[in-house]
Amino acid sequence: MRPASPLLAIVLLAVLIIAIAGAVSYACRGTTRASTPAKAPGVYISLGDSVAAGNGASDPRTTSFAALLARDEGMTLQQYAKAGATTQDVLDRQLPPALDLLRAKKVAVVTLVAGGNDLAALVPNSACVEDPLPSSCPLDATLAGVESRLGRVLAQLRAADARVPVVLLAYPNFFSGTGHPFEAPASRVLPRLDDLIRRVAARYPRTAVADAAPSFQGKGATLTHVLDPKFDPHPTDAGHRLIADLFEAALRTLGVGG
Repeated sequence: MRPASPLLAIVLLAVLIIAIAGAVSYACRGTTRASTPAKAPGVYISLGDSVAAGNGASDPRTTSFAALLARDEGMTLQQYAKAGATTQDVLDRQLPPALDLLRAKKVAVVTLVAGGNDLAALVPNSACVEDPLPSSCPLDATLAGVESRLGRVLAQLRAADARVPVVLLAYPNFFSGTGHPFEAPASRVLPRLDDLIRRVAARYPRTAVADAAPSFQGKGATLTHVLDPKFDPHPTDAGHRLIADLFEAALRTLGVGG
């Protein structure tokens, strides 16, 4: 793709690459658990897409951000996240078993990484590759749908157990600092998604956001596989470690750990 391609088309194709790459790499992976101390304080539920599932990590069972977070906090990881998952997938497939655990009062923490793959659904719409973007491209409607569905996820989590901390990820620009054609378009579009993620989180108690964008700024070459011989726009082990640290910092604001 040439750098001069339409803004939205570039960003949506980037999201689609992430979804496809994740689905191919992890379609056969099931639920995993991280090693934890014998006296773990509870279950940590990971919901979301390929980033939450551990794509890019050398070993998702031990070096993904979810595995690192579980280990650091002494929790047992229940991994429901799947590569390619949309917010609707979280609602339909991941949330039901998570709610069962929450109602049983077995959960210590929930993290949620979702919304990016929803944009990939716009790729087949020919209107969404035009420049300037016409009103017939439903970008605004798609983002509104993401906001609504994330709200439904959080409302159900809160209804099941209002005490459990929930932390969402505000997506970083994984292309930042790489010089990749996706870098500049992503830097303009991702903030809209992150803004709605923050809005949704602010509506619910015991809910925080791990904002990864500042920490990834200019560091995509070392924190992702974007420039690897085999292109993969997911975090490296170092990137997953950084995301885990950000989730831990967000949990501290909710009084968890220390």
